[in-house]
Amino acid sequence: MKKEYWQLLLIYAFIGIVAAGFTGCFLYQYRLEYWQTQARDVFHSALQEETQKWKDIPVFRHFSGNFQLDASIDIKREPIKLLLTSEYGQKEFWVPYEKHSRNMERSRDTRGVHSYLLHVSPLSADSLNLFWNNRLASMGFPGTTAVRISVSDWQEHESYAYSEDSLYLSESDSLFTYYLGLRCEVGMTGYLYHSCWMVLSRKDKVLLAVLVASCILLFFIQEYVSKVYHRLFVKEKHIVVEKEVPVVAGHGNPSRICQLEAGVYFDAASRLLKRGDDVVNLTPLLARLLQVFLDAEDYKLSNDEILHLLWPDGSGGSNKMYQSIRRLRDCLSLVSCCTIERGNFAYQLKIPHFIEENSGRIVS
Repeated sequence: MKKEYWQLLLIYAFIGIVAAGFTGCFLYQYRLEYWQTQARDVFHSALQEETQKWKDIPVFRHFSGNFQLDASIDIKREPIKLLLTSEYGQKEFWVPYEKHSRNMERSRDTRGVHSYLLHVSPLSADSLNLFWNNRLASMGFPGTTAVRISVSDWQEHESYAYSEDSLYLSESDSLFTYYLGLRCEVGMTGYLYHSCWMVLSRKDKVLLAVLVASCILLFFIQEYVSKVYHRLFVKEKHIVVEKEVPVVAGHGNPSRICQLEAGVYFDAASRLLKRGDDVVNLTPLLARLLQVFLDAEDYKLSNDEILHLLWPDGSGGSNKMYQSIRRLRDCLSLVSCCTIERGNFAYQLKIPHFIEENSGRIVS
């Protein structure tokens, strides 16, 4: 009985854990999308804040070349050709459309100014990350951030600068990249670090714990729930059969005959189940099992009681008990509507309600 008890408890706990797992996955995706959206917005604000530091730097503007920002660029989505001249001479550049579409500015003139300012006063990865991380922390973000700044020089060689919190930098943690400059030569990439458990809020964690606890609690109160259900929704009607059918015992020792339902009798001495001309012979063990059910209160016996009554010497076991219950159930089904139902570590002989008050009584 103890083994079966713990097995059922583990099943209920497993169901609770599975339910909490599915719910946790849904909550994690929801929270992750929320924080990623917030992080993008705050990172954009942090970049704008950093570019405000250039407002006191004097800039003399002069542009030439064939680069035009018009609507056809977004329609074609093709690389953009630039012909630029610097102190190193004239050179042709091809800007991928992906970089162009992620540039902080759409204006050609402003992009050119940014190229000059980035050369005079480069961005600081630490400063940008500090502002970004502090803003997210004030909003309740439980993870950490990191920033990488990539710079492509005139020869198109890239160099990188990282913030201090980039020890475990991984491309899989990359959230987005923005670009600055006429050639989109400076890229700012934001990274988010967080564990699955940290992303969930305190309320989410409480909800998952309640799911598991509720399933375990249901195991302990299932019998009471069943009683309440039957009391509220199941209506029982009892019809008393006032006329008894006489049963005449044979000669010799008096025979103990019990009426199970209308027209169905159990002869304990002969180990017979009778319904008219239909007769089922029971083995001594099955006859004994049926008799102890009839003698029990509400025809209900626990597993331990069955084992003790049928095998008092302790030779029985769960397998023997299950087989005996199954065989008796099969025998009853041949001549009656009676059955044996399994409950909470117990079995109960169920007799149709319409003769329940007279069933199981000795009539001779």
